[in-house]
Amino acid sequence: MSSKDIESISMTVLGVAIAAVVSFAVVAVRIGEDFAIPVGIISAIAVAVVLRGPVGKALAKRLAGEADGQNEALLQELDEVRQRMGELEERLDFAERVLAQSEPAARLPGRTDS
Repeated sequence: MSSKDIESISMTVLGVAIAAVVSFAVVAVRIGEDFAIPVGIISAIAVAVVLRGPVGKALAKRLAGEADGQNEALLQELDEVRQRMGELEERLDFAERVLAQSEPAARLPGRTDS
């Protein structure tokens, strides 16, 4: 994973965090401190639990640049599909050329040209 990808992911996470903090601040000002303190504590605990779980581990792997074997397998399969698609395009082109070269009378038996 390139540093540009890591920077992009980091900026996205930072943007989401800033948006969440600003949204929370706006709601807290409108409703009051009685709402803000318990919801802030519960939100912080929820975020900590989520980031300690599989989502956090996946995000940490992605930021560290570790690639799993599944990506390589998918890329190989995609290359194979592209190769097969190219072969199918060649066959289709050949079939179109063969059909274009045949005479109209041979393709439509029983029909006479007027």
